[in-house]
Amino acid sequence: MRLQTQAHQPDRKPNKPFRMHPMSVPPAPPYPLRGLTAFLIGILAGACSASEPASSVSPPTASPITASPITASPITASPSPWPRLTALGVSVSHRPTYSGSADSKWGLTPQFVLKWGRLTLSNGSTLASQAGEPAESGLSAELFSRDRLSLRAALRLDEGRDSSGTARLRGVHDVPAHVRGRVQVGWRLHPQWELLGVWRSDVSGRGTGHSTEAVLLHEWRPEFLDHRRWRVSAGVATQWRNATQSRLLYGITPEDAQRTAYPVFEPTGGFSDARLFANWRRQIDTHWVAYGGMTAETLVRQVARSPLVDRPHSFTVSMGVGRRF
Repeated sequence: MRLQTQAHQPDRKPNKPFRMHPMSVPPAPPYPLRGLTAFLIGILAGACSASEPASSVSPPTASPITASPITASPITASPSPWPRLTALGVSVSHRPTYSGSADSKWGLTPQFVLKWGRLTLSNGSTLASQAGEPAESGLSAELFSRDRLSLRAALRLDEGRDSSGTARLRGVHDVPAHVRGRVQVGWRLHPQWELLGVWRSDVSGRGTGHSTEAVLLHEWRPEFLDHRRWRVSAGVATQWRNATQSRLLYGITPEDAQRTAYPVFEPTGGFSDARLFANWRRQIDTHWVAYGGMTAETLVRQVARSPLVDRPHSFTVSMGVGRRF
């Protein structure tokens, strides 16, 4: 006779579907955003690795001892394995409190430029500009530059918007802080003319949308200025935002309307603004440089009709001084 033993099986309850609490960590960004994030981080990491000097070790070989005269050999400095501070400065600016605001504010901003091979870390301004237009803050890398074509990529931390700090925006939804990726393609039409295409997107999955921008840049070389010390550039730009970003920056949700006196306003995607800008840089001596810029911006189409917009036309001016190392 065979004895059969059977392990005791505890009673199992049917599985319940897992539900995430609405206040818990937001889900990961959709596949295109994850792919974009990996792409931007990958190319910046590739530029970082390309900046490190490659070392090769060759086996020793025997060579005959011959008498030769002593000659001086040139000494070449190897690239530094650490980031290098290339510029420090400070600038003062006068700008609107936010885009479309009738109020303005003064600001004093310290500025810096760190370089590590192809990588550049800065907080913006003409001090760090590569092509003459105001440089955006963040970590950037020049991936390709040959003949007329150039390609740059960057990552920057956008602090978002705290609406409680501005009386005109109090009660309106906040804009979350996020990491924004930037890809810029440049095509030089002429030695003094360049066409730029810029694409920006939220790579952190915070749902702040994306935008594209077209810039026409001209380097001006007036005869009455010293070409060796002065660099002047001017240009025009227009920006297109998708519906997510337009509603986040200029829209009024039904919840906002209940907290404020604003009517519900939900703009769709489209062109949002146009800019006319000019920047200058003056080399004072070997190390010191003065710089500044002016920008006239106009909000257009649906964005200009937002209840948050008091003045669709705005003007920004800045001026600073810095030292290069």
